[in-house]
This record gives sequence, C-alpha cells and structure tokens, in this order.
Amino acid sequence: MLSLSPRYDQFRLLLPKEFLPPEVTEKWQRKINKDSAVITTPIDYLNESIRGVTFPGIQDLTVTQQQHSTNPIKRTIGRINVEPNQNNTTYATGNPLDKIQREITIKFRMNQGLYNYWMLYEAIFYRYCKHELYKDGTDLEMYILDEDGTRCARLTLQQCHIAGIDGLEFSFDKSDRQVDEFSITISFNNLDLDLLDEI
Repeated sequence: MLSLSPRYDQFRLLLPKEFLPPEVTEKWQRKINKDSAVITTPIDYLNESIRGVTFPGIQDLTVTQQQHSTNPIKRTIGRINVEPNQNNTTYATGNPLDKIQREITIKFRMNQGLYNYWMLYEAIFYRYCKHELYKDGTDLEMYILDEDGTRCARLTLQQCHIAGIDGLEFSFDKSDRQVDEFSITISFNNLDLDLLDEI
C-alpha cells in the first residue's frame, strides 16, 4: 500500500472561519442566502471553490568554498595526503526555513459573478488596513489523505498572511462561459507536519 504512486488530488485544505473578517462575512452572507442553496456561509462558499495548492520545496542548502582537502586514498606511501585548493561543497549555516520560499499558492475556481474573487479582494483590503487585528496571522491546516480518503498527515502553516491575488482581464472576446481560475498567495512564518493515526 505504501509503495503505490501518489494521487495529488488527495488533499483537503479549508480556510478557517476567521480567515474572512466579520464585516466581509456579514456583507456576503446576505448575498449567498438570497437564494436557497446547499452552501450557506461565505467561508464554505470559498472553500468549495478551492481547486489546488502549490507548495514550495527547499533550495540552496549547500555552499561551495575553496578549501584544502584531504585525500583519503591509502595507497600512497610517504606522501602527504593534502591536495591543493579546490571547490568543496558543504551545508550552509543558518536556519533551514530561510531556504524555503515560505509561500503557498491557492487556486480557486472562478464562480459566477466573481463572488469568491471579490470576497477575497475585500478580505485583503480589510486585513491590510486593520492589520493590528491580525498581527500574528492565521494558521492554515492542510490534510493529506490516503487511498481510502482517511486523513494520514496534517500540514500546519503558521502565522499566515495574504500576500497577493491575481488580477482580472475583462474582455468582450470572452462572451462564452469558460472554466477559469485565479490564485492567491499566502506567506507563512513556520510549518509543522504531523502524522495522523486515525482508525
């Protein structure tokens, strides 16, 4: 079971209720509840439209320096096993978090009326203008699921802040309905991975 190829659609990321400021939630709550529907809250409306997440790797962990090196070959007799300067690679010093581009990108399906887009747009304005209310950021949790849909790992992104949102291009050439998406960028300060043992 562990050696099966992974499925990259086996994840679950839900923005927490506090991700949307209360004023934004109240405004969009009226719009969403105007017509009867299964989804009744703005945050559920946003979460339902999530299509994917891009997670960063770790880069540039090594540094190359000119150094004398020791030749470990033992076949030479009566020879000093020190070689001239050459480029030697070793791990760099510092915090490995500095080697991660601490940003994720969340892709959303563009909904009719662009409601989910404007919801996030207003949330960004509110959080930016009243940043003192969100000084520690919001933690986001993403669950990795196994083949049976059971949560097997939890990735927690700590102290998240919205760093940006894609722009829009309006055009009379786009008169037919089409599947479209937009992305937001989330910056985080730390991350933690827990393995879950759910029965």
